[in-house]
Amino acid sequence: MNRLRNISLLATILFTMTCTACKDDGNMPEKEQEITDEISPEISCPEDIMLSIGALDEEPTVDYNTPVGTDNNEGAITKQTAGLASGEIFPEGTTTNTFVVTDASGNTSSCSFDVTVTREATDDVTKPYVYGNIAPEGKKWVLVENLSDEFDGPELDGSKWHNDPATDPFGWYGRPPALFDPENVAVADGNLRVTVLEYDQPKTAKGKSWTHGGAILRSREKAVPGQFYECRMQANATVMSSTFWIAFTQNCNNGPKRKLELDIQECVGRVHEGTHSWAQKWDATYHSNTWRHARSCDVAESESAPKKKDLEEKNHSRFFVYGCWWKSPTEILFYLDGEYVYTITPPTDFDLEGHITMAIETYDWNPIDENNILKTGSEDKRTTKYDWVRTWKLVDE
Repeated sequence: MNRLRNISLLATILFTMTCTACKDDGNMPEKEQEITDEISPEISCPEDIMLSIGALDEEPTVDYNTPVGTDNNEGAITKQTAGLASGEIFPEGTTTNTFVVTDASGNTSSCSFDVTVTREATDDVTKPYVYGNIAPEGKKWVLVENLSDEFDGPELDGSKWHNDPATDPFGWYGRPPALFDPENVAVADGNLRVTVLEYDQPKTAKGKSWTHGGAILRSREKAVPGQFYECRMQANATVMSSTFWIAFTQNCNNGPKRKLELDIQECVGRVHEGTHSWAQKWDATYHSNTWRHARSCDVAESESAPKKKDLEEKNHSRFFVYGCWWKSPTEILFYLDGEYVYTITPPTDFDLEGHITMAIETYDWNPIDENNILKTGSEDKRTTKYDWVRTWKLVDE
């Protein structure tokens, strides 16, 4: 009897548990079905933005309405994946700005728009090629005509430039094997052109034999502290140099006894396996330096304070604008394509007068190799071009 009662109780419990999981109508529930979101979020970008700035204006700050995506469900996230954010400084050229929205299910949508900044060209230059105004308050820049040249004439202006080492104040004929040869200098197509080459027959000068030709030019007027010096130059594509600098005379008897050198830009057109390790980037560099050279009546060892910026482009790939504000004897600022790059504090006071110099020469640390184009290359590849040289001084407004 007790056994029958226990079986009945167990059956009642099982029936109760089963019905607890039943619907009201006694049927079992269907399995829940998952809901899949196949609808992509939406996002829209502003129209393309076109800006034009002056030839020497600073690059602009650009504000725009930042895109934010929407979705039929909560949880969508918008991120910028390319370009620059609103309120940042946009460079010259085209910047593509891309935004991507992702919803909670992983669906994505994107949009893009361009910000294009163009710089106006102008021949009406009234200050150094520097973005913004760097003149001190109450001052303005004035062109120094005797130390400036647009090279628009039919020939070199001999009233402004020496191009023969036999008659300039230095009498330096070059570093062998390349002779500073005035025959390699020309003015054409609005440029000063120095074409380097390998001679068919060596030339003799200053008691030496020279197998290759370069050139050197120096200003007749003297450069002084406080002024701004700049040039627009495209380097040649050979192992030889392209330079823009200020050279200083020196004399142990008559003075000045210090031998100074202010290098604004010094580069080469090509490097190779034989180039010294420290110069492997000298074909894509902005390299400046200040020197106090060793002399018997001055310092026993040379002193220098160099600085450089590696470039993404080769120096011979296009024209670059190299600038230097010799602000004071102890502070010299350097600019590239209108932008400030660095300041050099020289190893001694640069308080002497010098000569603007453009020298195209050979170096023993970047020697002429078997694959050079000095004999076989086109004239264009072998030519350093100067579009202009300009010097500015500050005067009261």
